[in-house]
Amino acid sequence: MTVNNEQIYGRDALKNGEPWIVPEALALLKTFIKPEWQVFEWGSGGSTVFWSRNCKGVIAIEHLDNWIERTKQMLIDFNCPNNWTLHYAPADMTVTQEHYRNYANAILQYDNQYDLIYIDGEATSRKWCLEHALTRVKKGGCLLLDNSNWLADYDFGTDWQRWDFVERNLHWIGQAETFDWYTSILKRL
Repeated sequence: MTVNNEQIYGRDALKNGEPWIVPEALALLKTFIKPEWQVFEWGSGGSTVFWSRNCKGVIAIEHLDNWIERTKQMLIDFNCPNNWTLHYAPADMTVTQEHYRNYANAILQYDNQYDLIYIDGEATSRKWCLEHALTRVKKGGCLLLDNSNWLADYDFGTDWQRWDFVERNLHWIGQAETFDWYTSILKRL
């Protein structure tokens, strides 16, 4: 499948109120999400709208205050039900990546197990987010991991069914280089 530059920049995902993931991963995800699901996500935006409209509830963790405001406006513009929580977990980006631990640890403030956990958002904290997510996904629940190639060395073991999706040789507007974009969906057995 060819992805156009609008999709690469996420404009289509934001415009459609959908997660900005590899399109084939989104197509599969749409076949099995359920209206009674509780969702937790690191990062917010079109995905938050999508979960709000298609699931029972969503908690989204965001480290950018301007992006939280943008997501709130999107939720209003899409006339989403009041089933969402936006949690601001700022980090001091001038110090060290250790300061993103409060972002990754935000899930610990909620004593829940989730039907789906989506790891996107702030890049340097993804391994910490993954470690927390693995303990919070319900049996039979899903883990959605965007840019999963960044954690390619992580061993999920045998407790997970896994689907990997890759768009190859994508091009950013204004850059000569191409890149591959990975999204993985894992189901806890």
